[in-house]
Amino acid sequence: MTELPFGEFELIDRIIARLGDSAATEILVPPGDDAAAWATGEGVTVASIDAAVEDSHWYAGRPLGDAGWRAVAGAISDIAAMGAELEQLLVATVIGADVTVEALDALIDGMADACRCHGARIAGGDIVRGVQTALTVTVIGHSPHADRLLRRDAARPGDAVAVSGTPGASAGGFALLGTEREDDAAVASLLTAHRRPVARIALGRGAVDAGVRCAIDISDGLLQDVGHIAERSGAGIEIDLAALPLHPAAVETFGERQARDMALGGGEDYELALAGPADALATLATGDVPVTMVGRVVAEHPGEAWAIAEDGTRYEPPTAGWDQLRSGDSSDAR
Repeated sequence: MTELPFGEFELIDRIIARLGDSAATEILVPPGDDAAAWATGEGVTVASIDAAVEDSHWYAGRPLGDAGWRAVAGAISDIAAMGAELEQLLVATVIGADVTVEALDALIDGMADACRCHGARIAGGDIVRGVQTALTVTVIGHSPHADRLLRRDAARPGDAVAVSGTPGASAGGFALLGTEREDDAAVASLLTAHRRPVARIALGRGAVDAGVRCAIDISDGLLQDVGHIAERSGAGIEIDLAALPLHPAAVETFGERQARDMALGGGEDYELALAGPADALATLATGDVPVTMVGRVVAEHPGEAWAIAEDGTRYEPPTAGWDQLRSGDSSDAR
């Protein structure tokens, strides 16, 4: 595979620049956030599209039911990160050359199960044959108020930063795939976090109701994704290592340091990172999904997210996250 001289978000900026007046930059939320949004007669339409490809997002030969679930949940997570209501999905499917009828049925069942879990429906799509299996999911939602969306550019110095769930759990589950512990009940919750993640739709809506205006889903890694908030908001973000909510099974299996590194850079947790007034975020911590204060928005180092160790120094993990354009071979399949 030819290596491109830039990463995913540099390419997005390049695309927008080259599109010129063909890019919808004048809409309510233009390209560059978790989803696009534009005003309609009855509020705001919110829409996003996600692609998942064999040997990039899952290993060839892994259960296609899991691939179907994860493709749906990943797309829905973008709507959750905007604090919008979920409406319909469209799915374009490339059926790989080696896919059997049984595997195809499992793929459909995985998508259906994810839809039932999230209260979504598939309204249509497209089907073609190809060399590798791939899924492209378009998700459409809405919000009744244009000024009540969660956006990446809404963090301000003085805000607190919180995260839902236990980031790094999915990375822990991924690391166990294909190992002798894949059927071990002690790590089943980690494997489930990777195979069957749940997008935080209700939490996103709850954040909007609480007065929070900034969020992002942790699809590529906590540190990298809050870095996008820092960049769009023109502020700095500091994440306290000691405050990270680590999954007990990840700590037990990999040790505390590696579990923290997974929490910072593992990705595909589809949890939400939120920035806003501490009292507003505190109200979310009383809900069904755990929400933990993990850091702050600062005026220093604008555009950058730093992990801060217990001694106050900056900690740089082995990886801050996953780049879609630089992690595309089978050794990095998610």
